[in-house]
Amino acid sequence: MSQNTTSATLLINAPDKKGLVAAIANFLVTYNANIMHADQHQDTSENLFLMRVQWDLEGFTLPMDAFAAAFQPIADEHHMRWSVSLSARKPRMAIFVSKYEHCLADLLHRWRIGELGCDIPLVISNHEDCRRLVEFNGIPFHVIPVTRDNKAEAEAEQFRLLDEVSVDFIVLARYMQVLSANFVQRYPNRVINIHHSFL
Repeated sequence: MSQNTTSATLLINAPDKKGLVAAIANFLVTYNANIMHADQHQDTSENLFLMRVQWDLEGFTLPMDAFAAAFQPIADEHHMRWSVSLSARKPRMAIFVSKYEHCLADLLHRWRIGELGCDIPLVISNHEDCRRLVEFNGIPFHVIPVTRDNKAEAEAEQFRLLDEVSVDFIVLARYMQVLSANFVQRYPNRVINIHHSFL
């Protein structure tokens, strides 16, 4: 796929059963989709079906602002959880970090050279240590101290900042705090924890 191609990607999570691939493919083909990539996985121990399907939007006859309403009846029939994204829109990634900067530095380097196809609207930390590195890269840096006594208030402030910039997902780059159940539920399947740089 060329970088100039506008495409959509559908992610699906559903109880495994026969006919799921056909239902999804038939829906897309009904609207003249040219499927570019399709990956699926079945987890038999969890009775779980996972699928990622990407299609070219050129010639696709269903306007994307009408996609949810058109696809939801199929999703309901098969008990699917799903999301769709457009290649033309870069996902927005927030980074959480504590004192150690090696994971953060690696992420920022890969972002600067275009290896990470995302925007980074902010970095949140519970310490000041990484401020210079983050601000050198032109990214807003926010310090929210976290203690046993103020954890709920600290997370409320984190939520406010994350909502302001409409983040899609969060990367914990050596963020040395345990997230509350409330935090994880607010961002289901959208928090990635890394402890080592990719190098």
